Amino acid sequence: MIDTSLNVATVLLIGFVVLWAAVWCFARRRDRRLLCSVSSLGRGTKAERKLIVRLRKEGVHPAAIFHDLYVRKGNGEYSQIDIVVACPQGLIVIEVKDYSGWLFGRENQVYWTQVLNYGKEKYRFYNPLMQNAGHIKALRKQSAQFSRLPIFNVVLFAGTCVLKNIRYDGSEAFVGYVSDIKYVLRFVASLPYAEYSDKKEIAHILHVAVRNGNDERIVADHIDSVREKSRNRPSPIIKRSWHLFSLRKWIRF
Repeated sequence: MIDTSLNVATVLLIGFVVLWAAVWCFARRRDRRLLCSVSSLGRGTKAERKLIVRLRKEGVHPAAIFHDLYVRKGNGEYSQIDIVVACPQGLIVIEVKDYSGWLFGRENQVYWTQVLNYGKEKYRFYNPLMQNAGHIKALRKQSAQFSRLPIFNVVLFAGTCVLKNIRYDGSEAFVGYVSDIKYVLRFVASLPYAEYSDKKEIAHILHVAVRNGNDERIVADHIDSVREKSRNRPSPIIKRSWHLFSLRKWIRF
């Protein structure tokens, strides 16, 4: 005798799996369309692309989002910016970081600290607020309009990191998680409108910076420049505890 209850359960399970797969595929295609309205599937980091999708879902127009910009500086080098959002209140310049562990840092510290493995491993990384301030400085030198336009310094973290003790002046900048982008947009929207003298100039300069990222020579030269400058910085390793388990891959018994 055939167990009808088992057959019904199997059919329901298959139906659920098919429905879940259909919903997942639909959501994935939707997210890809949102991303491609601004950037491309292979440009920037995964965390940056996810943030772009979040921005689009929050209602930000694709023409107001600029991704992976290379802004030319006075010395001929380039400043690479993850994301710029143009809004009536000014420009939101976003630096996206993907970290794990606990993070500590202050606005005036050159290096912040990443703690892993319950304090057994510690690493330093360059203060992202200072890094993004450098990007903003490069933007302000693009034209007289850029020099006086309100520009917001925003650093957002992706990954599994926890911001344990991050101190900064909240009136000048914002540090948080990628999920905080809704708060950032709402806060900026509550501010007075900026006095744009020529929005076309702003858009043109930002579009040129995006197109610079398509130039392999510019990207390669920028990477070489960053590597050269990093040679003069302290070692990223502050503390690392080695244990027998972590050494076993190096030792043959």
